[in-house]
Amino acid sequence: MLEQLITTNFVLSEKNTIDFKDGMTAITGETGAGKSLTVDAISAVTGARSESGWVRSGADKAEVEALFDIKGNQALSDYLSSRDLNEDGDELALRRVVTSDGKSRSYVNGHSVTLSVLKEVGALLVAVHGQHASVRLMDTQRQLELIDSFGALDDRLESVKKAYEAYNDKRGELQRIADEQRDGAAAFKDERRDLEELRELNLDEGDYEAISERYDQLSHAQENSQAVALAEAALGNDERNVLDVLSSRISDLTKAAEFDHERLDPVIDLMTRGCELLDEAREALSDIELEADPNEEREVGERLSKCHELAHRFHTDPARLYLERQRLEERLGHFLSLKDRITSLTAQVRGLRDEYEQKAKELSELRAVAAREMGSRVTAMIKDLAMPDGVFHVDLRYDTERRPGPLGRDEARFMFTANRGQEAGPLGSVASGGELSRLALAIEVLTAGRNSTPTLIFDEVDTGISGRTASAVGSLLSKLGNSVQVLTVTHLPQVAAAASHQFLVTKEDTSAGTTVSRVSELEGQDRVKEIARMMGGSVVTEATLESARALLDHAG
Repeated sequence: MLEQLITTNFVLSEKNTIDFKDGMTAITGETGAGKSLTVDAISAVTGARSESGWVRSGADKAEVEALFDIKGNQALSDYLSSRDLNEDGDELALRRVVTSDGKSRSYVNGHSVTLSVLKEVGALLVAVHGQHASVRLMDTQRQLELIDSFGALDDRLESVKKAYEAYNDKRGELQRIADEQRDGAAAFKDERRDLEELRELNLDEGDYEAISERYDQLSHAQENSQAVALAEAALGNDERNVLDVLSSRISDLTKAAEFDHERLDPVIDLMTRGCELLDEAREALSDIELEADPNEEREVGERLSKCHELAHRFHTDPARLYLERQRLEERLGHFLSLKDRITSLTAQVRGLRDEYEQKAKELSELRAVAAREMGSRVTAMIKDLAMPDGVFHVDLRYDTERRPGPLGRDEARFMFTANRGQEAGPLGSVASGGELSRLALAIEVLTAGRNSTPTLIFDEVDTGISGRTASAVGSLLSKLGNSVQVLTVTHLPQVAAAASHQFLVTKEDTSAGTTVSRVSELEGQDRVKEIARMMGGSVVTEATLESARALLDHAG
């Protein structure tokens, strides 16, 4: 429960410290005194969106601190442990600092945290029920939320949400694959034709260079053949070929060497070796076949031309065509695999849909039980709220035609009649403003008592009621205070008198020309005077004081 709230430079507050107790606490004060600022401060320290208007005029920042007793709040302890925010003991400290430009810093047990973490912690500590509950009560989705809250079906609802998310995510994946297959079908034929041409060309890395080189060889074969023939002729085929001429000269020198062998023998040896080398060259030339095969030259030329054609089509280098073939093989392989993936995903989507339908049906059955009990409990409760003939029930319909959604397949309508013998109709059509306020309060109290939030705040939810009904509302909130901590901002003396504790909010002008709001706990005669003021207005008489004492005694 909330033990202490400290506000510094928050709206109209310079410095206020409020020590709360268990049971029901009423917060009262004149119109405009700032009664709801206490609720705003609690909202701020439990994660509400920051506002620059929270900072008191003339101050550079506002600060709100709250101390909670969290003994027995296992859900909160588990949450804090999961984020290493636990401290020894059973107390939790929250702090929020907001600067004049709207920026804020949040702390849990002294640890700096994000606003989302502060909000998640706050949701496990405090629930605020506002004065606009009657308006929200007519919203069909809100009605479904209230049924789930009354039936404590949050875990079941979460299970349905997860089943829906799993189904919807997989269905989205299936749709994306199906779209990909549809969009790829148009290009499939063209790409398959391209791949067939590339496969027919059958190029691997380095093949283009080899083809180009071979084509150069074939295209120059005639020139090369002529060169070889002339060389062969010079070495042995002509009448005056080099070898015959050299042989004759060697023979002449050999004869001359008989008279000068020291100088001629080395020359003869060199010329003889040269002849041997030239003869080897002649034999090598005779083994070279350079006649070009016209068919090969045509085939190689056509293949080279095809390389250039495809390279131009794919905007790439001919030497990289083998990479284009690999790319198309991967693309077409992926496209052909889509059919199997679609088959597999379709089966998965069908299974997840069945799981969702099962969980939605189970949730609906539990909702039906909760709706029946809720109708009975609300009908019984509103009899004490000046609607003795009122009947409330929930029309819950399981709609198999609607698309799956995270909340299941149920449609809820709150039905009501205030008169005996009159058929109940939709709440928004048949209930007056006052009846809506009382119904909203009854339902809020019922659902609040069912959840595990230890502190419940009711911010002027008693608007539009008075007299005996107000007393019944006070009694209702007081009984709720036996199980949880209840804080209520009220302008009704009957509700304030039913509280175990009461705080007064006042607004004062300072000597500096500013206005401040102060909060003080009322006890004894001070509380009697405040109840009397609430009953009679600004003029407090002995009669109103006596009535106030009687009201407090009766409530006590």
